[in-house]
Amino acid sequence: MKKIIALSLVCMSLACLAAVPTEEGLLKNLNNAEVQGNLITIKTMIQNTSPSIGSVSESEQPKADYYKLILSFENPNQISFLQIGYSNAQMQNSQIRDVKYIPDFLSAIKKEKTPEKGLFNAALMMLSSNHSQGVEAFLEKSGTKIVRNKDILNEEKMKLLRSYRTYLASNKGKGDSNSPLNPTDLTNKTKVLELFRANTFIRSKNIELVKADNEFMWLVDWKSVKGYFTNEERRLRKFEYTTPESIVKLEAQDYILFNGINEFPKYIHLRDSKNQTTKIQVLSVETKINHDKKLAERFEEAQKSIASTTSASGNSTETNYSFLF
Repeated sequence: MKKIIALSLVCMSLACLAAVPTEEGLLKNLNNAEVQGNLITIKTMIQNTSPSIGSVSESEQPKADYYKLILSFENPNQISFLQIGYSNAQMQNSQIRDVKYIPDFLSAIKKEKTPEKGLFNAALMMLSSNHSQGVEAFLEKSGTKIVRNKDILNEEKMKLLRSYRTYLASNKGKGDSNSPLNPTDLTNKTKVLELFRANTFIRSKNIELVKADNEFMWLVDWKSVKGYFTNEERRLRKFEYTTPESIVKLEAQDYILFNGINEFPKYIHLRDSKNQTTKIQVLSVETKINHDKKLAERFEEAQKSIASTTSASGNSTETNYSFLF
């Protein structure tokens, strides 16, 4: 019985990892399941929601553009990215009007000078693949490095848990007299109890629970960048990038399971440095193991489709959004 109680205490202690958020944990999108596959295709409808000059009425619907955002993990050393713009919701090859191929997605985020482009694509990487490197790169460009879990780990507590795990493996029914969780000395017993009550991670000074938009959220203050995450699920709700010249804001809303396994926000709202607002509605998210053409081959095919479409129509219909490549 004592072993069961002690083991329960260990499990409860480890469960505290979820109760105390860390910077690294929040940016790894831990509420999302592990991605099953090496190709993620996100279909979107994008609309500029800024008030237009000379619009007929306030109820006038903004024009919609359609994009596929594709991330490939076929190369284990880097993520590649394909962005395809379409003129119609059917998203057929004959409707392609714009295509961009990024062989190394992370490097592109690191080099990007436009804040809305860097922030959007960093968030896209995090939300779709659970990779935190994109957001970390964006933060580093802003002069901030995140605090790693290993740097705030309560080593005394982890040492105790490891010793008890070793004890369980070697003891095998020999009694509890030598258990590291049951020391005979009263002073040591008090210390063990204090260690179990302590957090597994030392609380980061730049993380606090705040009330915003009528709900409690975790605010992470990275100086020029602020991140807001939901209290229980730790989902990203908002990034705000602020400089003396401008503000860039990204908001993620209405998380759903698109493929029955992986979650993604149905809506992403973005305000760029020129105060233009955009709504990105996610239509579908597909994850699979790719047995078809590589991303570079798909890019070449898309380019050929653009060439034939432009030749037939006589002009290009490329649409520019400040946050897209």
